[in-house]
Amino acid sequence: MKSDASTIESRPTPEPHKVPDDTVLVIGGGPVGLMVASVLAYFGVRSIVLERNAEPTRWPKMDLTNARSMELLRKIGLADQLRELGVPSDIPYTVLMSTGLSQGSAFASWDHISVDQYRKKIESTNDGSQPAEPYLRVSQNIFETWMRDVCQENPLIDLKYGYKLESTHELEQEACCTVTELGQGQREYISSYVIACDGASSRCRKSLDIDLDGGPTEASFLLVHFKSRDLEHLHKQGRFWHLFMFANGTFGGAVISQDEKDIFTIHYPLLNDIDESSISSEDAIYTVLGGLHEPYKIKIDEVLVRSTFRPSIAVAKSFASPDLRIFLAGNAAHQNIPTGGYGMNTGLGDAFDIGWKLAAVINGHAQNGLLRTYETERKPIAYQNVQRSGVHMGVHLKAVQLLGDRPELIESSSPEGISLRQTLSQHYEENDGENKDMGIEMGYRYDSPVCLPDLTEKKPEWEPRGYLPTTWPGSRAPHVILSDKSSIFDHLGPFFTLVEFQDKEAEQSRSRWLITAAQALNIPLKLTQLRGEALAAKIWERPLVLVRPDGHVAWRGDHVDTLSQASSIFETVLGYHC
Repeated sequence: MKSDASTIESRPTPEPHKVPDDTVLVIGGGPVGLMVASVLAYFGVRSIVLERNAEPTRWPKMDLTNARSMELLRKIGLADQLRELGVPSDIPYTVLMSTGLSQGSAFASWDHISVDQYRKKIESTNDGSQPAEPYLRVSQNIFETWMRDVCQENPLIDLKYGYKLESTHELEQEACCTVTELGQGQREYISSYVIACDGASSRCRKSLDIDLDGGPTEASFLLVHFKSRDLEHLHKQGRFWHLFMFANGTFGGAVISQDEKDIFTIHYPLLNDIDESSISSEDAIYTVLGGLHEPYKIKIDEVLVRSTFRPSIAVAKSFASPDLRIFLAGNAAHQNIPTGGYGMNTGLGDAFDIGWKLAAVINGHAQNGLLRTYETERKPIAYQNVQRSGVHMGVHLKAVQLLGDRPELIESSSPEGISLRQTLSQHYEENDGENKDMGIEMGYRYDSPVCLPDLTEKKPEWEPRGYLPTTWPGSRAPHVILSDKSSIFDHLGPFFTLVEFQDKEAEQSRSRWLITAAQALNIPLKLTQLRGEALAAKIWERPLVLVRPDGHVAWRGDHVDTLSQASSIFETVLGYHC
């Protein structure tokens, strides 16, 4: 019987799909793409998200949503929902360094406080140095599944599965994406703006001929994701979040507790071009757990998935197409090695930055030049975070050097063994910035043409470890708990907020001209007047502080004397002169 069904290849190509001008096309429905869509929706902008895979990733990948990312999620009303999916709030996040569970011992540790302890620290250390939200341990596969559900329930987000990007290019005032709908064939999508969140091997980036600065590292790992309730043996040296192992003359791999229940992942180093297919998942687990000594067997309930992984350290040489129609975000723009947990967290920062700026342009509140500052602001942060993740990895590699060619000495009770243990313990104590470098996580600043510098004083020093609370323009505005126990962040509006500090009720407002200018320029602006908040006023440094939608300071000052001056401020911070 002759079939009249056409093959996919022979079907006529359908007419291009024109995306409405008020809708953004997002390529890739991983965490960053879903965050972009959520940020756009928060500002009332529609999006279409095209994702190839019908099912979310099975891999845990990133396992810590840092404090700054939690603040961004709080801004769009999602932080509390996510907390319900994380590890219990009373569990501390302990990192152990060990020579193995069979005969070895833990010789150093990093102790990260629990979420409950972190909240108490935020309340008791109300000096602007603390975040509004503690970090949260939650695996990326859980995060992604949850974000899918969030986006599917949002009427402003059209989430489509089974769509594979083939190529993209700019048109005049638009962008064109050629997409294969699995089982249907190819179709072109024409959109005013495209945000490419399609991962490290981004076809968007390659279509635009944007090169990477950097690339894959020499190291590669076998990752095995498994379930085990054999906690008595796994916790032989104490409960852990991360367990770093050391073997003969090399880094012996790592074990990650994903949920504090029964799900773990091991990173098994593939040395000397070992064929990963020759290693069983069980043997890889036992070998990593054994460390310097013989393999350490535990009861494995289930191997969930395994894969190989070659870390990459790279930053795209451009984050946008020439005419600012296509933007790269997340792994499409930068790739980090795991140490420090900067990968997805940096991507969430990208998502918020391009999200609010695109929304401002589409909603008619900003000029298109504002979009040029996406790369200006986020590219230096990508380099900064990539570099710092390398510093953190260097801490572990230095430990391998300290162990030298006689690592068994660390188990010895001889003077040499005692000295080696003390040296390694001190090394890790002095280099504990991994997940503690708050200058990286919260203190990054945007040196941007849409952040007006304060010409009345010198720019504060920045360093990666410590976070200095400041409202220097470009900085994240400091978090302070006000006298009524509310967070100052909860007094910020959706778009721009002018925070005005006043000593007393009768004091004349300094905000008149700024309010008038915002109204004249059709800029949504919330005025937050805080009276008698001496502590917050001191930490925020100026009586007038203009805060952007992402919580960064756009401008600060003591007064504005004319409408012209106020208008110039808003025109600058919204990209009129870019």
